[in-house]
Amino acid sequence: MQTEIHRAGPVSLSERIQFIDVLRGMALFGILAANMRAFFAPLDAYGFIQVLYPGRADVIAQWMIDAFIQVKFVTIFSFLFGLGFAIQMSRAEERGVKFLGFYPRRLLALALFGIIHGLLIWAGDILLTYALSGAILLLFRKRQQKTLLWWAGSLFSLPIVVSIVFLGLWFSRWRPAWMIPKPPEMDKLHAIINIYAHGTVRQMLVQNWKNWLHALPTQLFAIYAFGLFALGMWVWRAGIVQNLDQYKPVLKKVCAWCLPIGLIANIYIATVLAVVRPGQVSYFAWAAGAITFLSAHILSAGYVSGLALLFLNENRRRYLMPFAAVGRMALTDYLMQSLVMTLFFYHYTTGLYGRVGPAIGIGITIVFYAAQVWFSNWWLKTHRFGPMEWLWRGMTYGKLPSMTKDELIPAQTPEIALAAAATEGAPPGAEPTA
Repeated sequence: MQTEIHRAGPVSLSERIQFIDVLRGMALFGILAANMRAFFAPLDAYGFIQVLYPGRADVIAQWMIDAFIQVKFVTIFSFLFGLGFAIQMSRAEERGVKFLGFYPRRLLALALFGIIHGLLIWAGDILLTYALSGAILLLFRKRQQKTLLWWAGSLFSLPIVVSIVFLGLWFSRWRPAWMIPKPPEMDKLHAIINIYAHGTVRQMLVQNWKNWLHALPTQLFAIYAFGLFALGMWVWRAGIVQNLDQYKPVLKKVCAWCLPIGLIANIYIATVLAVVRPGQVSYFAWAAGAITFLSAHILSAGYVSGLALLFLNENRRRYLMPFAAVGRMALTDYLMQSLVMTLFFYHYTTGLYGRVGPAIGIGITIVFYAAQVWFSNWWLKTHRFGPMEWLWRGMTYGKLPSMTKDELIPAQTPEIALAAAATEGAPPGAEPTA
């Protein structure tokens, strides 16, 4: 009887791989920093924000974000989703739970969160994209390790192949008209700024709808993100995260190679973005576009391996542990970032939309993220989950779990208890556009 109760109970905190929580929690800082420009300015200007903020301080601030943050943390979050998928599947198998009995509902709930988030709060949502990528990953849950690596490598090379094809078309006589760059539509950008800075609630919601429809084609990123999901699954199955100590020599090599190579490549890309004017055709811009994703993945590998080495040092680990609480509440904290930032910048409160640039945005990012670290640690002192994690579990299993730590856990059917145990502490698939 005791064995059965233990088998059905939730995974204890000691069973959680805390490094994953720390990594996810620290990555949320990068997510906020990368998304900040889309909180105080139109999404249409995301790739050429300098046309709205040409001042030296803003250009330097955006250069720093592009060089050290942009795309790197969406890479880490996508990787963590795949890793979390593998954790949940392995735990479900260990406990005799049918993985397909609950995981599709988990993805549907995530997709619903994404649609609501994109329509009512901020169109830069990526939760829907992650739900689509997770559905693709379901098809590969029983594939061999080499198959996962093959698909990941193929998808990572896709942007380079596409860029080479486009470059060839540009210099050919078959150049399509849509490839000719157009200058930014400043009147359109200023009209959007006016709506969010001075418009009514109805006008802002209508603009949200337009932005969301305009951003729908970006859901194709789900295909590319699957490569990162597959890589995360491969890493878990290989036992790397579970045995960080044994892989310390490998982590040192990855850090020693990926950090300098990734930094050099990303500094080049950020410099091109800062120097080349929007709409200008340039070999440097073509090259930067071709290697953007691959160089970001390389630097992300350097970040992850470096953080793992710090985590393995007991004296330094204690300084990292406060970020674990943010990681355990990743879905809540991600949605909180969008909700609070849009409330702050839009006409709901200050109306500062379009009047704050990247330089001030960095300061706001640091202050708000620090508040999230404090809030997450405070909340988890008395609660088992973040509010959105609690709701997500309830939607997944058809029954809301107990929220507070001192609350008695209500009776559950064996199937619900086992499924909940299988996903306890697993990384949520929550990540914004970066």
